[in-house]
Amino acid sequence: MAKYTFDENGDTFNFFVLTTLAIILIPATYLNIFKKTVVAAKKNTCPCDACHKKASRAAAPRKSSGGVGKKSIGILLGWILFAFVAYQVYITPSPEVLKWNPFDILGVADDATPKQIKSAYRGLSKIWHPDKVNTDLREEADAKMAEINKAYETLTDDVTRENWEKYGHPDGSRNSMTMSIALPTWLVEAHNNFWVLAAYGIVCGLMLPYFIGKWWYRSGDFTKDKIRTKTMGVFFKQLKETTNAKEIVEILSLAEEFKEDIVSRPTDEAALEKLGAQVNTALENKNGEKFEYSKKSTLPASLKVLTLLYAHTLNVPVEDKDLAQDQVDIAAKTLHLIHGMIQITTARQWLSVSLALMDMSQILVQGLYFHDSPLQQLPFVDAEAVKALKGKKQVKSISQFMDMDREDRAALLQEGVTADQVDQVATVAKQYPELKVHKAFFRVAGDNIITPGSLCTFILKVSAVAPGQEVEEEDKAVKSAKDDVDALFEGVEDSEEDEDGNIKPKKEDKTPAPAVHAPHFPGEKKPFWWVVLGDHKNNRIVVAPTKIADVTSKPKTIRVQFQSPPRPGQYSFNLFIKSDSILGADILQDMTLTVLDASQLPPEPEIDDEISEPDEDSIAGQMALLKEQGLAAAAIGGGQKGAPPQSKGKGKAPETDSDSDSD
Repeated sequence: MAKYTFDENGDTFNFFVLTTLAIILIPATYLNIFKKTVVAAKKNTCPCDACHKKASRAAAPRKSSGGVGKKSIGILLGWILFAFVAYQVYITPSPEVLKWNPFDILGVADDATPKQIKSAYRGLSKIWHPDKVNTDLREEADAKMAEINKAYETLTDDVTRENWEKYGHPDGSRNSMTMSIALPTWLVEAHNNFWVLAAYGIVCGLMLPYFIGKWWYRSGDFTKDKIRTKTMGVFFKQLKETTNAKEIVEILSLAEEFKEDIVSRPTDEAALEKLGAQVNTALENKNGEKFEYSKKSTLPASLKVLTLLYAHTLNVPVEDKDLAQDQVDIAAKTLHLIHGMIQITTARQWLSVSLALMDMSQILVQGLYFHDSPLQQLPFVDAEAVKALKGKKQVKSISQFMDMDREDRAALLQEGVTADQVDQVATVAKQYPELKVHKAFFRVAGDNIITPGSLCTFILKVSAVAPGQEVEEEDKAVKSAKDDVDALFEGVEDSEEDEDGNIKPKKEDKTPAPAVHAPHFPGEKKPFWWVVLGDHKNNRIVVAPTKIADVTSKPKTIRVQFQSPPRPGQYSFNLFIKSDSILGADILQDMTLTVLDASQLPPEPEIDDEISEPDEDSIAGQMALLKEQGLAAAAIGGGQKGAPPQSKGKGKAPETDSDSDSD
């Protein structure tokens, strides 16, 4: 039977504590030192100067926000405890593991003869036999004599000796194993029971329920999208159907996330005052407006957020390192909060506010101001260059800019631009795709028309094409199923012919879209698009926005289901496809939905549910014939005795039965 022992000198227990502390402290220390609130940009492949500066900012170590937090203190105390336990391990001698040896117990050599073993046994028995010792040594003599007897039996009995030589113990494998529990002996001693139970009660009865309850109640403070419920409540109260872009920024500054997560420092006031003056100057130079705080933004955290967001959209450099660090955090949080706002406005079916929030997402990612030209996303294109492009060449988009000759593009850029920088502009321009709509229509499954209240599906096929890139043409060799509306509706529009001549759908291309060019946004940004069906005249959303991602040069099909209007007629909708990251790449297209009365549906084809009779030559036919003849004979025999039997041939059922079937 295995023996269980406790750690008497604390050696094993110290190793257990040391390992546990290392598992906790090493990752906690790494995250605390190298923590970043945003994802750092990956290896920079863009040649523009702004992206190089962004990569340098991402690679630079972040300055600690003022003061030492509770987490840092806890980690420091943990390392102090780790050092103390490590010192205890160092000074505590490891226990010497002694192997049970019968020769040593009897005091004979390993090659002793049976006669020598017997002689040694007798000599020790005369010394340690309980009857030979004093009364006060009898207990020790009993234990000693038991060991002597076991050693003598091990060396004289063949089976016992074989067990000892094989397992190291005379009783065999079961008793040769000793299990050590990594708990110190003092933990299980009787006089410490009160303190051990008290500690157990405090940890399991008080601390564990407290932390679990704290976690539970804290989880209720956030929505499923990790936005504070108080923030969503503020957004719900403040957002109106007529809210404009500037009011959106003010409402964003009221979010609880900024009050809780953004650190307030004594030096912020002077730095913010200086930055606010710079923002005011930039705003006056841009459109003659003044930068003023509204009555909504009165808290210090809200004023800081408002100032830093305006500085971000106006490209005003933030000289204070602490504020620059806060600006990075605020920009990342604000983009997430905008999505929460869109949930509220779409639930209320407000079209204009929802579109304004989507525009806000674009200018936040690109670091531009309201109503700035999409051309200003390119390097070396300032407001003067935009005026020249719009005035002389009627160029308003990046794709139109790329259609110009290289010399014309160079002439309209900022003064002093080199030839390499002109090429740099062209390289950056190719990172801004333009959306192409290949197909857009409504359809009801199984019907050729759309009836009132039916489950209608809006089908959209789009691709994102870079300026100068040709749109991929569909394969003409593919059979007509490719252009068939039903095939597109069922998701097999990208069909192809296999080796056997069968039409099969192509495998969906899952190539991810590249990251968007956003030199002023912290971290890497993966683009996605909102697809919205709305009524611009009534300012109402007809179909809630659908997010689509990974739109590449290969056409992608999107299906959105909704219930068709309850009355017949023609309904005019507006299709909006809005980017969350790129200015000037949006799509606005008019759509018409024709709803016809259900009476115009074609009649359903009759289904022939009659079962054909089996052939007489088959086994089923012979069985059916015998059955019919047997039924007929029983009917005749029961009603008319002596009636002649029916002639051979196909039996017939009674006329009443067939009539009921024919009806």
